[in-house]
Amino acid sequence: MSPDQEAIRDVVAAFEDSWNRHDMETFAELFTEDADFVNVVGLWWKGRPEIKQAHETSHATMFKNSNLSISETSIRFLRPDVAVVRSVWELVGHTSPQGETLSPRKGILTNVVTEEGGRWAIVASQNTDIMPLG
Repeated sequence: MSPDQEAIRDVVAAFEDSWNRHDMETFAELFTEDADFVNVVGLWWKGRPEIKQAHETSHATMFKNSNLSISETSIRFLRPDVAVVRSVWELVGHTSPQGETLSPRKGILTNVVTEEGGRWAIVASQNTDIMPLG
């Protein structure tokens, strides 16, 4: 594995770790200042402050006791300093707005990451639930 691949995998690991610690300050630092994030229901947050605020709000409520597990990650370099990173995830311990524990969810997180000044960061993120057919 190349040093860049290792650094990108470190970003993915930090995403999972900061989510599970509900540390949205560290979570937000994984993104560039002008990043954007589209969540599983189509909400589109623009800029690191908006991404941070949205995740702070959800981690104070429905994701307060959640645990994210990333089981598989693929990295495809578009250029030496740009890659598309897809990660399969499972989420447990999240609740409905009424506080009821929900069933585990699985999905795919697609991140576009860029390297600038020796640091890899997320510039665009799209999260998708995997829905059972039928």
